[in-house]
Amino acid sequence: MRGALLDRDGVLLLMDEEALYKKALELSIHGAGLEKALAVLAQVVHEINEAVRHLQVRTLEEEGRFWRKQVLRVSQELRVPEAKLLSLRYYHFMRQAPGAEALLRSLKAQGLKVGVLSNTLPSLRESLAYHGLAPYVDGFFASCALGVAKPDPRAFLLALEALGLAPEETLYLDDDPENVATARRLGLRAELYEIRAPGAPPR
Repeated sequence: MRGALLDRDGVLLLMDEEALYKKALELSIHGAGLEKALAVLAQVVHEINEAVRHLQVRTLEEEGRFWRKQVLRVSQELRVPEAKLLSLRYYHFMRQAPGAEALLRSLKAQGLKVGVLSNTLPSLRESLAYHGLAPYVDGFFASCALGVAKPDPRAFLLALEALGLAPEETLYLDDDPENVATARRLGLRAELYEIRAPGAPPR
């Protein structure tokens, strides 16, 4: 085995609902109230998911414009100064998954080339850098930047080609069974990755 390809969400990073709630609480003091703030932030999450699903944001520049549009809407709806929101990014409301850094460190210690293939916006590298995981990763493959999303086999093949790896010499980890099934059909050594609390029994 020469390399490993990993999903990001559910393997390396998780949504941090507590951080999202705290931000909504902070924004609510400008007068719109907590319920409204939570609803507006939920709409932003929805807009991000839709942009990813339809591959609407293809470059970091496009992502910057997309994000400024979201910031302007939040600013207007919650009556919050735009300047308070400009520095925020969606991945500020994520957190390292348990064992993520140890997993990456172990793969690198084995001399493997490591890539991350994720259905996400182009700022995949930036998201992992923010959470301290980028130094362990050799290749960053965001669906929006690739122009194709998992479980389409082309997403896997593009990542493998860029890493210089053959399917049969690559480990693949994902929390989505459909993606794992596609990877296995392509010949990758694919495994379903489940995050469990310490001491919890296997499912």
